[in-house]
Amino acid sequence: MTAFITHCWKNFLRLDLPFSGGVKRVRSLCAAGLVVCCLAFAGAAHADTPVDLQGLQLERQEAGLYMSGQWRFDLPPALEDALLKGITLYFVTEVEINQERWYFYNQRVARAERHVRLFYQPLTRRWRVNISPQAFSQSGLGVSLGQSYDTAEEAMSAVRRIIQWRIANAADVASDAKQTISINFKLDLKQLPRPLQIGAAGQSDWNIGFSKTQRLELAP
Repeated sequence: MTAFITHCWKNFLRLDLPFSGGVKRVRSLCAAGLVVCCLAFAGAAHADTPVDLQGLQLERQEAGLYMSGQWRFDLPPALEDALLKGITLYFVTEVEINQERWYFYNQRVARAERHVRLFYQPLTRRWRVNISPQAFSQSGLGVSLGQSYDTAEEAMSAVRRIIQWRIANAADVASDAKQTISINFKLDLKQLPRPLQIGAAGQSDWNIGFSKTQRLELAP
């Protein structure tokens, strides 16, 4: 059975059909789907990846409220293998601040997102990290900050680290207000190509997430 699938796959890659641009796209999408199918079998027995947020700091300045901290998690071997095979990973941190109201639903006063794009460049053997306030599927790389690293460990340190991230305007928060802050972090499967989304759904190795809500306490 395996030999038959491999033979058919090789024949498909050798096809020379009209509309080459569309064919190339189909080939790339099928390749991505095949990679995820292989990774799914490799990681099916593992538990969800634990994630923790350490060193959380919320600092109010004249320009706004800033957040710093460090995500603590390790990439499962299946995801490390995916990166080396050319799969790009996307992580997103979402922060929401709500004003408590006894007479109605809580009111959202601020919301911020931090999207991180991680991929491996085989030609240079370097790792690339891009950071954007919007999903890369919407913004591309036009509004992102990017940097290359020599090792996977250095790149992952950049993914995990949050330094002076502005999450709200100064007028949105007050020391005497009853407000809560919700912090969510996850591996964003929605930004992956469609075949990858289908293949990764329900696979524990691809389930990386954190969620926490607490009272927002700021110094006067």
